[in-house]
Amino acid sequence: MTWLVALILLTTSSLWFVLQAAWFDASTLSARTTVNGWRDGSGPRMTSETWIKTRDKLKYALGEGSGNAQLYDDLGYLYAARSQSIGVVPINGPAYQIQQSLMDLAIQHYRTACELRPTFPYSWTYLALAKNFRKQHDDEFWSAFDKALQFGRNEAALQGALGEMAFPLWSVMGSQRQELIVMMVTTAKKELRIHLLDTAIQAGVQLIIK
Repeated sequence: MTWLVALILLTTSSLWFVLQAAWFDASTLSARTTVNGWRDGSGPRMTSETWIKTRDKLKYALGEGSGNAQLYDDLGYLYAARSQSIGVVPINGPAYQIQQSLMDLAIQHYRTACELRPTFPYSWTYLALAKNFRKQHDDEFWSAFDKALQFGRNEAALQGALGEMAFPLWSVMGSQRQELIVMMVTTAKKELRIHLLDTAIQAGVQLIIK
């Protein structure tokens, strides 16, 4: 009967994971829809009330034991968006400290998302962008940038962000990364390639595209 017990346990375990995934999808659907709308610019206006409500729904799901990488990505986005919405503020003021703390929370969540989905280029790009906003061009930044470039340089939705990070750091990024960026620009679609070339020129970088 050992095999029968094992089969029952396996079936029960599988059913639990299916039910858990279904619960996660249902309980976070409205919050994830709101975040997706904010990402692509089609969602409702981001007010303090809607931001807090959306964050709390996602945090609740996270607290219930979900190890869903997208949940971490979404929370990272919320903190990053709130941080950037503060705008330019004096570095010796309280608003600046709040802004940086929010971006640090974004970095923490993106870091976890990358650990859960180590080949997903969007999470690596988001992590690199958040570190770039904090001007933390350390080993973690370059590691995230390299992974984003490795897995995402052919993703049209990421190429602009990769270029915006790369060109201001052109002189310190090394020849290997420069070659990969040139390859990315060369193979980008026409409109995006023009945008990337303009971004490079604005940063004082003259690319030679064959």
